[in-house]
Amino acid sequence: MNINKKIIIVLGTLMFLLIITFGGIVYYNEKKEQAQVFNIPDWEQGAISFSQNYPGNFNELINFVSACKNSAFSDIEGLRENETNELIYTMRKELRKLVLGDDIVLVNTYMPLFSPLDSIISFDFDQYIGTLFNLKGIIREHDFSLLGQDKLYFCSISEPSWIDPLYLQVEPNQLLIFDEGDVFCERVEISQNPFMVFSGFTPRAESLGIKIYLVNEQIVSDVMNKQSFPEIKELLKSYFPIWQLRKPITI
Repeated sequence: MNINKKIIIVLGTLMFLLIITFGGIVYYNEKKEQAQVFNIPDWEQGAISFSQNYPGNFNELINFVSACKNSAFSDIEGLRENETNELIYTMRKELRKLVLGDDIVLVNTYMPLFSPLDSIISFDFDQYIGTLFNLKGIIREHDFSLLGQDKLYFCSISEPSWIDPLYLQVEPNQLLIFDEGDVFCERVEISQNPFMVFSGFTPRAESLGIKIYLVNEQIVSDVMNKQSFPEIKELLKSYFPIWQLRKPITI
């Protein structure tokens, strides 16, 4: 009988310790989760974000372009100090905290993250990226005297084609998309802070090349009336690009 009592006492003590240990673990995990939730940034009202790592429609593309321009415009002095006229934007996945009444909901979202373009060694294949060019800064480096002009005309060429076709809905009269590459021409009021923004998926190719030319109004008209990419390249051969890059693509 005494042996049975001892066994019961031992089992009861072990059960008590097990309950305390389990309760402690649960309490610790709950506090840990609360601390983790507390450290998650809040969902900012009006913040531009996406449910996937690329704009899925016309409105989302407009929001993406706006986010790129707004971030550059808000840090225009910083860009000038760092002598950076070109930025690259990638979509970064982030966890945000959304308060709905008494409840807190965690939301996975994608937000544009920018960095200097020259800090990127290569592009990743099939990655959605955005490129932003501060035309005023590029002109300042190319020929400072041109900043006194009210309007300037630019044409850019990308090889191979990579620009999001949704841009045809944004700038239907300024963008030409061919199998070999993309061409975009526009008139810019240089007195403002003009930014040229393009985005799309990096193509399956060894590299991506972009050139920006300073042209005149007649050349813009001639370019946009051409029917093939080789014709446009031939037309622009007499112009020296004021900015260019070519970066490898990692597949």
